[in-house]
Amino acid sequence: MIRKLADHLEEVAGAALLAVMCVITLIQVIGRYILTDPPAWTEELATILFTWLVFVGASLALKRNEHFVVAVFVDWLPDRLGSAARGIAHTLVAICCLVLIWYGVGLTISGHDVDTAVLELPRSWVYLAIPVGALLMLLRTISLIWRRPQAVTRETES
Repeated sequence: MIRKLADHLEEVAGAALLAVMCVITLIQVIGRYILTDPPAWTEELATILFTWLVFVGASLALKRNEHFVVAVFVDWLPDRLGSAARGIAHTLVAICCLVLIWYGVGLTISGHDVDTAVLELPRSWVYLAIPVGALLMLLRTISLIWRRPQAVTRETES
């Protein structure tokens, strides 16, 4: 059960965030165009949810290997060089995730004493999306690095 949740964490979290964000946005639209007075909190909450959705979605795209890449030159390389280039790319992504985690944690800590304008939530809840999303991306990248040599070994044995 826990393994299944871990395998689909981004899908579940992303779907929940998107559903809540759509409801909040619908409330804002109804308030603006029907009641001519939208609730002030809806825009801020939708923005916070969107921030979280971006970082969870980035991890999901990494997990599914759907990030935008230009692989023309890598595809032209021989198998071993292409595999090495992909390994280097995954390592660079992991380093970027570590940097995001480091600075995201610092930003989260510094935003603890600052509240959002309308909801008066600590900004750290907004900034926490950065290190959490980067950690998810790092775990998915490590998984890709771990699986890559096994996939190459299976290909060469066939």
